[in-house]
Amino acid sequence: MYLCLARTLSAVFGLVLLSLTPLANAQWTLERSIEQALSVAPELDAADARIEATRAAARQAGTWPNPTLELKADNAMARDRGGDSHEFSELAITQPLPLGLSSARRAAGDARVLVATEARRAERLNLEYRVATAYHRLQLAQALLAQSRQAAREAEGFADIAERRAAQGDISRRETLRLQLLSSEAKQLIESAEGEWQEARSAFASLLNLAPEQLGELPPLEDVPEPQGLTHWTDSLDSHPNLQTQREHLTAVLADKRIARAERLPQLGVRVFAERDRVDGRRETVTGVGLALEVPLWDRRQGRLGELAASSVETQARLSGEHRQLLSRVQVQHQHLTHLVVQARQQRSAVLEPAREILGLSSKGYLSGELDLLALVEALHTVRQAENRQLQLLADAWQELAALRASAGIFLAPTDSE
Repeated sequence: MYLCLARTLSAVFGLVLLSLTPLANAQWTLERSIEQALSVAPELDAADARIEATRAAARQAGTWPNPTLELKADNAMARDRGGDSHEFSELAITQPLPLGLSSARRAAGDARVLVATEARRAERLNLEYRVATAYHRLQLAQALLAQSRQAAREAEGFADIAERRAAQGDISRRETLRLQLLSSEAKQLIESAEGEWQEARSAFASLLNLAPEQLGELPPLEDVPEPQGLTHWTDSLDSHPNLQTQREHLTAVLADKRIARAERLPQLGVRVFAERDRVDGRRETVTGVGLALEVPLWDRRQGRLGELAASSVETQARLSGEHRQLLSRVQVQHQHLTHLVVQARQQRSAVLEPAREILGLSSKGYLSGELDLLALVEALHTVRQAENRQLQLLADAWQELAALRASAGIFLAPTDSE
């Protein structure tokens, strides 16, 4: 029995490892990360629930009101016979007739379904943006950590060489201590970079509903492709979820105005009844039909119509303001992105590559005794600053591209049928 149990546990453990291995080994591209985040996002589950709620409300809005059943009992016929008992004397059914109301209420319900659907698309777009920003932040932290480790290895190598040269009397004790201090500073920078990397990894893993250890290593930061023209981004604004939400909200307000106008009309009700009465000394059943008509004496829905008219003006103003704001944001972000792409390219060719060449020459010169320590330290700092600047420019460009997609309403992952 224990052997079977051990085999079962071993099999389960093996399946768990197999299920986790692809997550750690397969690289998390941005598209794959977004798809994973979308599949586990509680925000989208809540949005789906809101859509189902509005659909149920729309179905309910189109139904007719229930009829009213009336039963009447009195002692009129019993008193004619000299008694005093109560008997059922009337049965009536009243059915309100919501003429014009059902279709208007159904249209308003359908409009609110579309509002909830567009709100879900807006939530989805915002989630894509959050995942992209966390993804690029982790890419930058990962690159800075690798860079700090490389810098520490280089500084430690120079410190070892300095100790050997100091033992031979080639350099002073001061230069040896300076290089050892440079190595110690580089090691401390690793701790700082590791802390930032762990924070970025935890934030990114939380969006994917994974443990940080399941992420593995992200692809390195690369150059952002040359951005497409401004019209590519502005042309997609009309379908932006935020604007579509405002448009559908305006449709819902107009549908509510139809309801209010229909409610201004006198409401009708049909009453069908059967009554027991004495006719020529005999008990007979009398049937009839009645019509109930509302008299709109006090409530003409003027306040409701005024409220909805103001609400429609407000929604139109919000729509116009949202469109203007998004258009301005797209223009500014596109300009900034273009500038960052050019700046990163120039930084690499005009600063980073020459700085690395200078460091190589300075290292050879210092090892051969042609250059002093100050020239080497200065070359090291120049390269580190150039590398940091290059990585920051790349990360800023990718972040700006993510912001531009969010402002233009462009989805990166394939959209499902919503």
